[in-house]
Amino acid sequence: MKFLVVTPAKNEGAFIRMTIESVIGQTLQPKLWVIVDDGSTDNTASIVQEYVEKHCWIKLIKKTTSNEVRTGGSKVVRAFYTGYEKFKDVDHDVIMKMDADLTLPKNYFHEVSREYSQNPKVGLCGGYCVIEKNGELIKEHSADFHLRGALKAYRTETFKEIGGFMETWSWDGIDGMMAMHKGWKIKILDLPVVHHRPTSAAYEPKQHALKSGKEAYRTGSDIGLTLVRTLLRIKDKPKIIAAFYYLRGFLHALLSSEERIVDKDLARFIRKFHYRRIINLKTH
Repeated sequence: MKFLVVTPAKNEGAFIRMTIESVIGQTLQPKLWVIVDDGSTDNTASIVQEYVEKHCWIKLIKKTTSNEVRTGGSKVVRAFYTGYEKFKDVDHDVIMKMDADLTLPKNYFHEVSREYSQNPKVGLCGGYCVIEKNGELIKEHSADFHLRGALKAYRTETFKEIGGFMETWSWDGIDGMMAMHKGWKIKILDLPVVHHRPTSAAYEPKQHALKSGKEAYRTGSDIGLTLVRTLLRIKDKPKIIAAFYYLRGFLHALLSSEERIVDKDLARFIRKFHYRRIINLKTH
């Protein structure tokens, strides 16, 4: 299968060389890899340029941005589309959004390609993130149905059917729900990917939780589901404060009647999906 990979990158000079080397060393290389330098102030672009001059399938786009800080959500999506829109007509079977601070196992693209070839119902596929801690690689926490935003690989048909990414904070959660709602399956493969910058490490925890709570409302959550999620977060003692900020964010969005960003049908699907997961947790 042919891969079109797009990597938004901002101030990734400390990691991007490792990422590029891990992609060059793949048993199956992408047909095209577009790296979007999203206004970096370090040596990110110059490092990428070194490889562009040696490999015709690696492209660099420099995106001039304002003084926006590193953040998730809409900024990342805008950077992705800067690359995708320019090269979307290139023949490809898989579109992948990949971060610039990863080291992939050398068979990564081969295994994703094999999964898509063998299972036509799978629409999203990829590995999972691990971080190095005290000399060991530890799996980053993530729900078993969730493919991480750092390494999203879509069947091109699926990506087009769901309309691509929404320009919102919770883009990498909504996309999976939209795909499942349309009948596609998500497959997490046994492919550990080293994440050199732990997820959310660049974000202030309370503000991250507050924003997540607001997005929970905007993507269809109700008060019952939110309370359960808050209680589950409280069980993890270091995150008690973050749990309350999550609830606070939801209530603020609810009381101020913020706009929902999903339609009623998708919101209903999302609620049912998560309630079923909660029931399963309680019965197992």
